[in-house]
Amino acid sequence: MSGNKSALLFDATQRLLRRKAYGNIRRIIAKSHPADLAILLGRFDGEHRRKLFELLENDETRALVLAELDLEQQVAIVAELQVDQIVTIFNEMDQDDKADILGALREELANEILTRMSGEESLEMEGLLKYPDDSAGGIMTPEFIGLLETKTVEAAINYIRENRDVEMAFYVYVVNELGQLVGVISLRQLVVSSPDTVLRDIMEPAVVSVRVDADQEDVARLVSRYSFLAIPVTDDRNVLLGLVTVDDVIDVLKEEATEDILKMAGAGPEMMETTSVRGSVRARFPWLMISFIGELLGVFLMQPFGEALQAHHFLVFFMPIIMAMGGNLGTQSATIIVRGLATGQLIQGHFLRIYWREMRIAVLMGLIYGSFVGAVSFFLSGMELSYAISVGVSMFLAMAIAVSVGAMLPIFFSKVKIDPAVSTGPFITSAVDVLGLLVYFSVSSLLLSIM
Repeated sequence: MSGNKSALLFDATQRLLRRKAYGNIRRIIAKSHPADLAILLGRFDGEHRRKLFELLENDETRALVLAELDLEQQVAIVAELQVDQIVTIFNEMDQDDKADILGALREELANEILTRMSGEESLEMEGLLKYPDDSAGGIMTPEFIGLLETKTVEAAINYIRENRDVEMAFYVYVVNELGQLVGVISLRQLVVSSPDTVLRDIMEPAVVSVRVDADQEDVARLVSRYSFLAIPVTDDRNVLLGLVTVDDVIDVLKEEATEDILKMAGAGPEMMETTSVRGSVRARFPWLMISFIGELLGVFLMQPFGEALQAHHFLVFFMPIIMAMGGNLGTQSATIIVRGLATGQLIQGHFLRIYWREMRIAVLMGLIYGSFVGAVSFFLSGMELSYAISVGVSMFLAMAIAVSVGAMLPIFFSKVKIDPAVSTGPFITSAVDVLGLLVYFSVSSLLLSIM
């Protein structure tokens, strides 16, 4: 939904809720897509949100809208419903969506919901809940079309017709007598093949699959790389357990992107999970402490240059620009490296090649901006050549060092099995500022002493 349309829907619904014109709201809801209704519900809270959810047409619509909401909003809505109503709505939802909500609910409520479900469905839910939330098993659906390799095309098509509710019928997965994944057939290939053809003869045996304990980010990367609509999930014996569909992958990409952006900002991924002032302070404090300690180190490093600063106070004017340009270039390099690592486009053998490219960029940028700032300082200082050279050379070296730090820190974090996104925030800012100041005052002191 476009921003204007969303705003209009929200304004109209808000006015109708104040007037308690519930009939008009039902007519608006009936004409709206579940995804648009999810955005609408997300903008309300408390009594208004409960009322809107109640006004949804039926349990099927409620299930569709609930599936489109963020997990925090899903939990808030479900926690306000009666258990019988929750079970009824869950009957209309995909297994993986139900499992996500159940895993986030209070344990007592989740257990009560499970006891009200049918025995088979309850067992399926418990099977999904045993996997970590950020694993392939945690985001997969156990509903799929898996047929024996000895079946014919006609039998396969009949099976699909009889099981229309199975998610993602674009692929038919072929298994052996042990339930092990041995091949895959596209729906198109199935339709154009002769009815008496055996599945074994037309299947693609080279199936790309993921282990049930694989990280969800690796799963999303595979689906994105091969442009799949779904990817099969297997156990360590290659038994087919379920599918991860493209809609779940989109959710994973959004979640991982949000997490990385927060880490790069030095805010921490938990910032999305708290709205209280105390919680926000607790989440941000350790990341800001890293920056605080780093910048405090810079204060101590400046102490030996106190006399030089008093004698040549003009140099102080260019400290902010040198630190800022180095920080910007370092962050740019770090972002490129982190993105390459996150998407799998940057493998370890390419590190030196990427680093060499970034260093050439730094050299060119350093020469250009070093010349600019050197020229400016030359004229502002009354044509003092020593100041111009000091500032220009320092800018050049600060930008080169910033690129080195920005490129190498994420690679180092990756090698020691730490999320490289954390290095682009407080670590790089602090390191570049401290090293930039150290270079600036060292170069200036040296040049001024010999010129």
